[in-house]
Amino acid sequence: MKHAPNANEIHDAELSRTERLCRAIAEWTGAPVALMLAIIVQLVWITVGIWTRLDPFPFVFLLTVSNVIQLILIFVIAVAQRQQSRHDQIRAETDHEALCRLLLAQEAQGKILASLAARQGVDVADVAVAHT
Repeated sequence: MKHAPNANEIHDAELSRTERLCRAIAEWTGAPVALMLAIIVQLVWITVGIWTRLDPFPFVFLLTVSNVIQLILIFVIAVAQRQQSRHDQIRAETDHEALCRLLLAQEAQGKILASLAARQGVDVADVAVAHT
């Protein structure tokens, strides 16, 4: 019997290098460590900016850098979401295929059991009615 295809392997085979990079960045930036690192970097930047006057209040350079990073991440996350949608679609297709195989196998088993029962002279009319 043929094995059901692996949705993860199919999806990974379809990804380009850029899509793999976007997925890795999206996964990393979605981690709690990335959030803590962003908070720490901004607090350090603000503190250094106030003490040294390199980027004084209202921290224009910090805001500019933050906006550029956010704009880049918007597109990275959009690519990652598109990949996830494609993965979900592949998963649904492979699940459907696997379920169809299971139903066909179950139907074949039912026919085989009915045939065996008929050979043994067992009346299966009541059993078939009870299971429907």
